[in-house]
Amino acid sequence: HELLHRRSHPSVSAVQQLMKVFVTRRIPPAGQAVLAQAGVCNIQQWDSEEPIPQAELLAGVAGKDGLLCLLSDRIDKEVLDAAGPSLKVISTLSVGYDHLAIDEIKKRGIRVGYTPDILTDATAELTVA
Repeated sequence: HELLHRRSHPSVSAVQQLMKVFVTRRIPPAGQAVLAQAGVCNIQQWDSEEPIPQAELLAGVAGKDGLLCLLSDRIDKEVLDAAGPSLKVISTLSVGYDHLAIDEIKKRGIRVGYTPDILTDATAELTVA
């Protein structure tokens, strides 16, 4: 397993600093394209389908502005300390956020995004079927 580095093409002045984002799992090219188009960012990704080892997570999140994680990634005080004060946003590809240390995240003023309604239609369709 290795870490991949990708840089989106700057669409704004070169003076603007790139936002550094760490992704804890391999994401499909379409997802990478969405990240690149969302703004000017430097994406570092754990290139595996397997959960990221804690040591790699701690090293990968250091100095990042954003973190994109999964339900299997426990984002606790240790991870937040490793990220440092530059971490501004955490987004999780999950319905819930029990794996996030929400109280600690709030104390640090970090914004959180998650996908609460992602399974609503599928659940309704299964119930009707």
